[in-house]
Amino acid sequence: MNVSQTEVVMKVLHGHLGRSIPHKNGEKSFHCPFCNHHKKKLQVNILTQKWHCWVCNARGQTINSLLRKSKAPDFVFPKIREVYGDTKVTTQTKKSNTLYSLPAQYKPLHNQQNTPHYKNALHYAIRKRGLSPIDIVKYEIGYCEDGPYGGMLIVPSYNEDGFLNYYAGRSFYDTEHKHKNPPVSKDVIGFGSHINWKEPIVIVEGAFDAISTKRNVIPLFGKKILPTLRSRILHERPPKLYLALDPDAYKDSLEEIEYFVNNGIAVYYTNLKDKDPNETGYKGMLHALEQAQQLSFFDLIKYKMNI
Repeated sequence: MNVSQTEVVMKVLHGHLGRSIPHKNGEKSFHCPFCNHHKKKLQVNILTQKWHCWVCNARGQTINSLLRKSKAPDFVFPKIREVYGDTKVTTQTKKSNTLYSLPAQYKPLHNQQNTPHYKNALHYAIRKRGLSPIDIVKYEIGYCEDGPYGGMLIVPSYNEDGFLNYYAGRSFYDTEHKHKNPPVSKDVIGFGSHINWKEPIVIVEGAFDAISTKRNVIPLFGKKILPTLRSRILHERPPKLYLALDPDAYKDSLEEIEYFVNNGIAVYYTNLKDKDPNETGYKGMLHALEQAQQLSFFDLIKYKMNI
C-alpha cells in the first residue's frame, strides 16, 4: 500500500469513525461503533484489513465489512474497492474450489465515460431497469465493453465480510444471449454485505429484482433456495421472511414456504401476479409486501389444491 492509498483509507475511516490512535504495522485504534466504549478499543489493521473490538468482540476480515456493518454511507465503498482491489473469495462448486474475481474488463458504471458502450449501458440501467444513480454506486454496478462479458452490465455480490461471492451479467443490447453468469456455484448468500438478519428479509430471484425492491433483500440468482441460505435463515431466524419470486416459480415458492413453516419461521407469500419484482418496481413492491399473507400449514394445503 502506497502513501496515497493509505491517505484514502484513513480519510474514509476518520470521516466515519473519528480520529484514531496509531500503532505499529498498520494498526489503528478507533472508538467502536458497535459498543460505543469510551476508550478506543476497536483495532483496525489497514494492511491486512482485519479488525477487532477488544470490548464487544466485534470482528471482521475486511475494511469493507467494517464499514458495511457500521452503516457507512454508500459513496465510500468504491473508494475502498479502488485501494484494495477486487477482493477474491474461494467459492465451493460441485467439483472443486474456484478462485475468481470480476471480469478483467469490468468498469464501474459510476465513472463517466464518453463511449457508445458506456452510454448504452447507462441508458439500459436507468431507463430499462429503473435503477437510480444511488443504486449504481451502492451495488457497484459496472459494465464490460469487450471480452467474454462484452456488452453486459455486471452486478457484483459480496458476502458480509466484503468478499466477492458471485456476480450477474446481463446484456444491455438486444441479443440472443441476454444472461451470462460465472461458472461457479450459486450456493451463496446474495448481497450478503447489505443484509441485516435482525430485520425482515425479502427473497427474490434476480439481482435487478433485489435492487428494485430497495429492502433488506437477498437475490437467489435462480429459482431455488440452496443449502447455505437455508441454513443461515434457520440459524438467524429473521422476524419475517417474505418470498417474492416470479409468477412462473409459484410452485417452487410454495415448496420453500412449506420448508420454513415446518421449521417455525414466519413466512409471508408475496403474490406478484403477472410481473417480477423489477417490473413491479419499488412502489408496487411496497404495496405487495404490505399485502403479503403469513401462511400456516393449512394455508399451504389450500394453495396446493389450487395448483
